[in-house]
Amino acid sequence: MASQSDVLQPCLQEAAHAAGSALTQCMDAAVAGLQDAELKSMRVAERDELAQAWRTLQDSKNAWSTRYAAELLCAFGECANIAAAEVRLQHLPKSDSAGSTTPPRSAGRLLGTETFSLVDDADVTQAIASSRLLQQILPRVEQTLAELDSLISSAQGLANVRPELNPLRPEIFARVLQDIMAGSQGDAAMMALWIRHLAEPLTREIQKIYGRVIHRLELAHVQAAHYRVLQTPAGRQGQGAGGSKAGARGAPGDAGESEQGWKQPSQYADLSNYEIRDELFQEFLFHGGSNAQQGLAPSYYATVEEELSSLKAAPDSAAAELQGTEPAEEDDISYRALAAVDRPARHVDVSSPLSPKVWGSYGRSRERAIVRTQLKKEATQVGQVLGLEVVRKLVNQVAQDLRLLVPVREAIVALEPSLLRLAMVDPRFFSDERHAGRRLMERVAQRSFKYNDEYSAEFAGFFAALTRAFNELNALAIADARPFAMVLAGLERAWDEQDQAEFERRQKVLKALHFAEERQELADQIAFDMSSRSDLDNVPGVVLDFLFGPWSLAMAHARLTDTRNQVDPEGFGSVVPDLLWSVKRDVTLKRPARLIEMIPALLEKLHAGLDMLGQKPQENEKFFESLMKLHRPVLKLRRLKSMRDAEESGAMTLEPEELPATPEQRRAKAAGQPWLGRDELDAAGFEDTLPTAPGELVAMEEEEVAVMANPQPADLSAAPHEKDITGPGVSNQQAEAMLMRLRTGQWVDLYSKHRWLRAQLIWASTRATLFMFLSHGGQPHSMTRRSCEKLIMQRWLRPVDAQAVVAQALDTVTANASARAKRKAAVRPDFEPSSAPQDEFETA
Repeated sequence: MASQSDVLQPCLQEAAHAAGSALTQCMDAAVAGLQDAELKSMRVAERDELAQAWRTLQDSKNAWSTRYAAELLCAFGECANIAAAEVRLQHLPKSDSAGSTTPPRSAGRLLGTETFSLVDDADVTQAIASSRLLQQILPRVEQTLAELDSLISSAQGLANVRPELNPLRPEIFARVLQDIMAGSQGDAAMMALWIRHLAEPLTREIQKIYGRVIHRLELAHVQAAHYRVLQTPAGRQGQGAGGSKAGARGAPGDAGESEQGWKQPSQYADLSNYEIRDELFQEFLFHGGSNAQQGLAPSYYATVEEELSSLKAAPDSAAAELQGTEPAEEDDISYRALAAVDRPARHVDVSSPLSPKVWGSYGRSRERAIVRTQLKKEATQVGQVLGLEVVRKLVNQVAQDLRLLVPVREAIVALEPSLLRLAMVDPRFFSDERHAGRRLMERVAQRSFKYNDEYSAEFAGFFAALTRAFNELNALAIADARPFAMVLAGLERAWDEQDQAEFERRQKVLKALHFAEERQELADQIAFDMSSRSDLDNVPGVVLDFLFGPWSLAMAHARLTDTRNQVDPEGFGSVVPDLLWSVKRDVTLKRPARLIEMIPALLEKLHAGLDMLGQKPQENEKFFESLMKLHRPVLKLRRLKSMRDAEESGAMTLEPEELPATPEQRRAKAAGQPWLGRDELDAAGFEDTLPTAPGELVAMEEEEVAVMANPQPADLSAAPHEKDITGPGVSNQQAEAMLMRLRTGQWVDLYSKHRWLRAQLIWASTRATLFMFLSHGGQPHSMTRRSCEKLIMQRWLRPVDAQAVVAQALDTVTANASARAKRKAAVRPDFEPSSAPQDEFETA
């Protein structure tokens, strides 16, 4: 093997460089999160804090990224030097090293423990935030970190795994980032905000870095170091991931201690009836099983051997005949022709036949049953048998979860052999949400919610990668959870790469929507301030409507895009008093020369503001026509020949729309939803999500979108016919409740352009009046609240239940076990469901 510097140093350099680039992406995500929180906050002080936090973070992005890479590399080097010192001590004679060994100083400090002193509230806030950062990172990287620790320790030349000497441990990443933050202009509260929004993206990036380093070390043929096993007087209390392996266990009657340092059980359980008693199963599920380490009686092995022989002797044709056949080709064509969301459910369970072209020999349920029975034969403890039974029931329950597409359910069934092998070395892995075996199932299920059509090209790409990964896993010998962690890491890397393009497009669209919402909020405030002006008397309502509407938006847009901190960007604010003066005929007739001189510059500035906003001239045609009428009496003075004509001109009456504003018109009102320009509407997908059905919905959509930007009617040829939609409608109250229950990140089925799309809600306006969904390829679909409710009522928008699949399956398994135990308790009053029955076991 190459020397430490040859193998480890390039890994440390690559990790530091990757972390610098990753921090830039993390800060972008944190800025987006802070901006979203700012928009949703109702308190001015909190919004100011959030705004200052994201602006400071955005300004510091390049500097922090460079510093992070450089300082991480220094920290990695310090830790590597400490590990090198430890290696040198290992090779010293014990007499020499006994007096010279000193505890290595911690390179992973978050809070200094060398000295104690009084700290103020800011220090405490910072310390808590830093601790939370580490708490969020550690559970997510635990599985990968364990593998990395063993490889790093080996590369360092250490005899055993020493996690505290790993230069790439999460504490180092967190500490260096905290040090950089501490040197910035932010206070403790701002640092806490940064950490809160950086934690999740930073965790993902660290996980990716760990995967790259592991891959590089494995390519260098680094062999993982071993963990030290400490024996305790009480012996081993549970069967963990590093427990007994198939083929390496003693026979049921062996005595003495095993190589792991714990005694073989002295009693055997009689589980020869195959159907494990519900009370024993329930106790194992809820409490871990007080008899999990108990041995198995000879009668159990005799029963299993008989079952195994029967399975091997049964011909494939007989098994296939019992299990049924796949649907005929014509039935499959008819099934495929149905709408994706309305296809009838197909039954899948652990005994279902799967495609041998996709799953090889494990496509046959008999082969899977042989693996299950063979492992039961190799079991030496009650816990292993119960673990195998839990896996079988769990897989069976997930396979019947109709929220998942049929191929995904079949994939979980095909994975059963690997899950069974995992249960042999870790019988209760299913109880740990962070365990790689359980996380693999859950992540695959959650990822599959991205698709609603098993025949789509998008799903085909996802499923092809999944089948390769599962088939590779089924071909491996399972000694611990690492194969599952590696397969999951590989899948997630591929998914992250696929999502990158969508993420960039999503961020671009979200940025536009956040800007529009911020612009509208500022415009509302500007309009409110203008409504308090003292020179609004006798101003026509049409002019105030323009000032409180489009012109407030133009002023807000100029302020938000100003980069020079001007008092009145573009001079749009100075237009207001001139415009108000110009429409008061009683004063303009006295000074006609001033108005005539003012009009060209006034109109030029008004058009410039509306052009900046992206509004077309015809969108404000009514206002400019009214403005021309208001200016016409003064302009006519140039052609008047006598004072009599001037007096008649001054006596002209105003047309109805030019009457002074009513008290109601003089009150500025907040917009119900953000105004969006044509480009913003197109980017947000409003054009794509215009009416999808004829009739009332068409009129509703055209009316609402016209309010936002006066768009041209969209092509309605993609509307679904009534015969394409099945099932009862939804009432208005139900639709409103369903919409209010939607949360960011939730999936829906949306009918658009002759297709049912699976889309994800990625944004809702602060007042929940606008919603944006994203379908495959990053295609946005935005609509108003009224539109969403109409679509839900007609069942053209259907929320998807994507709650945890594995957790729900486990709940069902445990509920079934509990129900059976209660039924037995009702028949046998002396029965206690929580305790194992004494007659279940017999002394060997």
